[in-house]
Amino acid sequence: MDVNNVLDGTAQLNVSHAGGEFQQIMEAELHQQSSPASVAKELFQGTYKVQVVDVFSTYTADAELAEGDLGIAAALVHQGLTPCAPFSPTLAIATRLLELYRNCHLRCPHLAIQPFVRSICDLHGIPFRPYLSQQFSIAYDLYLSIHEEVDIALQRDSPNWHLRNACPACSYKLKDEDELIFKMLITMDGNDSLKHILRRTPVDDPAEGGPEPEGPQVGDSRELPDSRKVGGDYIVSRERVDRWAKATLEEMLPMPEDIGEESPCVGRWTNMINELTARMWGIFDETGVFLALCRHGFVLVLADMVQSGELAKYPLAVVEVLLEVFGTGIGGGYDIGCKFATTLNRSELGAQARALDYKALVGSFHGHAHNRLCQLSFLATYVNGMGLEDLEGCECFFSKSNALASSLRYASVFHRQQKIVEFMKHMDNFETYPNLSKFLVNNYRQALDILKGESALKKSMADHGITNMAVFGEWLVEEWEYLKGLATEPIRETQEMEYYQKLVNLGASEVKLNAARDVWQNLTPQNPTLSTSVAFLETKRRHALENWDKDLVVVQELEVKLSVQVRWIPDHPEWKAAALLVGKCRYQQCLDELEGLIVSRMFELTKMNMSQTGYKLRKHITMALRARSQAIRKSLDRYNTAASTITPPRPHLSWNDVVEYAFLADFDLLRDSRQDVHDRPWTRPAVRVMIDQHFKLHHAREEIQHLNIEIHRVVTYIQDENSFLQVKEVEVRKINPALAHQVAKYRLERGCFNEQHMHRFKKLASLPEFTGSIKPGFSMDLYRAMEVPIDVDEPPGDDWHCNNDSGGDDDWNNSDEGEDDQEDEDISAMVSALLSLTMDRPGVQ
Repeated sequence: MDVNNVLDGTAQLNVSHAGGEFQQIMEAELHQQSSPASVAKELFQGTYKVQVVDVFSTYTADAELAEGDLGIAAALVHQGLTPCAPFSPTLAIATRLLELYRNCHLRCPHLAIQPFVRSICDLHGIPFRPYLSQQFSIAYDLYLSIHEEVDIALQRDSPNWHLRNACPACSYKLKDEDELIFKMLITMDGNDSLKHILRRTPVDDPAEGGPEPEGPQVGDSRELPDSRKVGGDYIVSRERVDRWAKATLEEMLPMPEDIGEESPCVGRWTNMINELTARMWGIFDETGVFLALCRHGFVLVLADMVQSGELAKYPLAVVEVLLEVFGTGIGGGYDIGCKFATTLNRSELGAQARALDYKALVGSFHGHAHNRLCQLSFLATYVNGMGLEDLEGCECFFSKSNALASSLRYASVFHRQQKIVEFMKHMDNFETYPNLSKFLVNNYRQALDILKGESALKKSMADHGITNMAVFGEWLVEEWEYLKGLATEPIRETQEMEYYQKLVNLGASEVKLNAARDVWQNLTPQNPTLSTSVAFLETKRRHALENWDKDLVVVQELEVKLSVQVRWIPDHPEWKAAALLVGKCRYQQCLDELEGLIVSRMFELTKMNMSQTGYKLRKHITMALRARSQAIRKSLDRYNTAASTITPPRPHLSWNDVVEYAFLADFDLLRDSRQDVHDRPWTRPAVRVMIDQHFKLHHAREEIQHLNIEIHRVVTYIQDENSFLQVKEVEVRKINPALAHQVAKYRLERGCFNEQHMHRFKKLASLPEFTGSIKPGFSMDLYRAMEVPIDVDEPPGDDWHCNNDSGGDDDWNNSDEGEDDQEDEDISAMVSALLSLTMDRPGVQ
């Protein structure tokens, strides 16, 4: 049936109750129009007139139509023009203008399409119209989709290919390399900057006199449906994330006894409390992102946070993907890694995580806010196999991705994800990968510098009579056991303290009751002043009697639980012992209050010194710090008062003492317990400094082991990737020369930083302390490693081997220079031809 006959009423279309008949004939018509046979009938050799928007001008061009072109749009694309319509476009955007916007936007994410189009209008001297932004957006979507054809040609579009090959230093494993405790270190965290406003229909005002609605009222969504999906495997689908929703977690069984005990910090962290973020759910659909990076900064995977805060389902979904792809030996840093470890162990994913040796960790910066017992179990400083990694890479990434926020607020769901994925690809290719060798070399030098301090540590050990470094690990275990004993009070002591407090309350109630009785008994008819308040005094006496009865009942119940034969009085030893315990408890409460204020001060100072913190926010934080300082002084006074009342008295703290505390470990050692540990070596400040120095030296040796492996991987990857892309370029050129040109550009893009990498590695290899190798090894990835170049230069040979001269600028490719120059000239000519398509073509007006 002809759709035109249906539209003008000539033909009748029978429509069922289910509907969909009109959509079917429209799809059939579009398919027929876009088929090669239909296009071949309509096209003929000649020209097609189209208006072209270029960088500095808008002009009308006569695009040449060749016999082999599958449509006008394809013909325009072959000539460097991207059409704004699929069949009969009247406007096309120059490819170089789209590439200019792509690079400008990725380097400055604040620049969205509309301001860029406005600037082009200013250059062309024409007024801006909103539809121009829409046309540019359509062409830009097509341009980005063409880029994805390169991955298809290279067979890099399979599921999880990106994740398996995101970082050459982490995932490009070689044969016969040493085993590491952690085969991969990742860091993950949430960020609420990349929100997306959900467009909704207006809501009618409630009728006058009618009931007031409960809570904020929002209309239905009016977002246009868009079935397009962003290419690649960067983003975890919503369906996979929702498998770990709260309703599912609540159905999970309690943690078995063999899993382990809860984290000491599990009850003190409430990241992104839902009650605090519920107000924005009616405005935003996506309320942020949850990101995972490798230790070198490459993006692994990302999940959208949808109408919620930073819930447990997001890290659970991310860890599920990572375990599925990478398998054993993953160490995952998270700011609340201690709490997440408990959640993970109790979830259905817990058994798999334990079988694959997944280790939840806490980053070094966020370790400031965790207590000492948690640090000894989860902080990167004390975990073997960490090297010098701090697991805080997400904060650096978010400081750059926050610039995307302004261009994402009102974008569609598809365009929001498109912008995020393009930004992550750009960060990986033009920020993280170029700096990879710098990261590795700087860490190597840092580790060598740390190892130079070993003699100073040995001298300090000799001064304190310490002969063996192994004792530092034993002291950490002893400290952990001591702090573990502080985690919970014995039930008997708790009940005795409660019994003592209730006896004190009963005594106070008895005093009030006796006073009320005395006043009541002194009432006489001859005393008119007192007789006027008989009702008031009677009520007061009755209330005092009721309070005394309530306190007496509670005391009697506790006496039954404690099997107290004779009620305690102030002279009894039990009374005095319980009073001492209560005093210690008040001391602990004052210490907790002071600790919380100091930690808040730490974070506020950090935020005030952070980049991109505005003037107004800095002023607000400054005023908050002043108020916080007053609160700290008052809390400090209460602490010193409580410290002087217990036996033995605890040391007083001054203002200078508390403001210099950087870790909660300094507070934990002030806490009292049932054993006196103040004479233990690990409580002395000098010894604690030596413990930290010892672990820093230990991690420096681990870091060198890591870097020797990672540098070897990167060098091998550079050789194999270059050879592989050259082979693929030759293969694709035989079938599709235009696509082969894009593969060549991709190879140049990936390889333009390799010479810089090798220069840095050679300079590092010239150091006498360097113990690794920069000679390529043999990859476990046989797909790339076994490729043999065809009609291209031989892969680098022995010139890659480590040498101790300073020849950092030596040529590490043995290919003939003349052939290299000729290939560079050919590629330069192809690029120049592409850029000049819209400027020097005959027929341009």
